[in-house]
Amino acid sequence: MDITFRRATVDDAPFIALVMTEAIGMQYMEEGREPEERIIDLCRRTDTLYSYQNVVVAMVDGREVAGLISYDGKDYRRMKACTFESIKDMLSFDVDAMDDETQEGEYYLDSLAVIPEYRGKGVGKAALLHGIECAKVLNLTPILACLPENTKAYALYRSLGFHDDCEVFIFGERYKKMKCPLPSSPKGEGCNLAE
Repeated sequence: MDITFRRATVDDAPFIALVMTEAIGMQYMEEGREPEERIIDLCRRTDTLYSYQNVVVAMVDGREVAGLISYDGKDYRRMKACTFESIKDMLSFDVDAMDDETQEGEYYLDSLAVIPEYRGKGVGKAALLHGIECAKVLNLTPILACLPENTKAYALYRSLGFHDDCEVFIFGERYKKMKCPLPSSPKGEGCNLAE
């Protein structure tokens, strides 16, 4: 299977909203439902964590099969404030009690979701490898967060070189923050960071 990646555009906002909601445990993809319009609007903006500008789309045979939301941690607090202020009435957790998920010097692989019929075929792994390459291009440390009980994802992350760094309290739960040290090889070349 030939998997390619492209930068998302504003027109991808409905797909990005599906990725974002799937990654946080909402079952829109499985149920064939569209997320609320204001979640889609959040993905159309340029100042939020889930902005289309922070997304690469995985393609197979011209079809969107996965999305990876990732970004430089230096702007995290500003984007977090814009994101959660917009949807605060939809949240079931205390945003102010959350630890920072990322910080300057890190490239955060925030959310990844693969459409159901392409799961288990290596698409998620390819997207994560693409994210690691983007981190390399920016000379940032790739990081992500994993729920301890998500043993399948944890095993995948470990196989890609991620290791436990610390624990973070986000979205009302404790996550393992994991990082993947960059090899001392030349900067990556396989990342679509340009518009």
